[in-house]
Amino acid sequence: MLTVLSAVLYTAVVLIAILLIGLVLVQPAKSGGFGSAFGGVGESMFGAQAMSQLSKVTVWLLSFFFILTLLLAVITGHKGSVDSKSSLLLSKESAAVKKVEQKAVPAQKSAAAKKAEQKAAPAPVKK
Repeated sequence: MLTVLSAVLYTAVVLIAILLIGLVLVQPAKSGGFGSAFGGVGESMFGAQAMSQLSKVTVWLLSFFFILTLLLAVITGHKGSVDSKSSLLLSKESAAVKKVEQKAVPAQKSAAAKKAEQKAAPAPVKK
């Protein structure tokens, strides 16, 4: 369940990152930076008032990006603690099983030794 959720969240984070890269590159800088390298694509494509709208969309996408990233960090952190707890429990159980097996092994050897002794003993004589 957590792996499916984390895969969906990772996909959303990557898509939002790509959208943010595109939005930041389209917006013109105040000093005529990289946004104007495309010849003012943002203004001709989205209209004159679109820059304020693009800025709002950028802020919303950036906020959503940070929220998803924090959510992924929490999910990944909890998944790691659950894995470590389960591995700790498994190691304790395996140690307990080994102790039981070690106690059972001498009993099995003694039963095998008893069978060997019975075979080595002379058969009772019938009268």
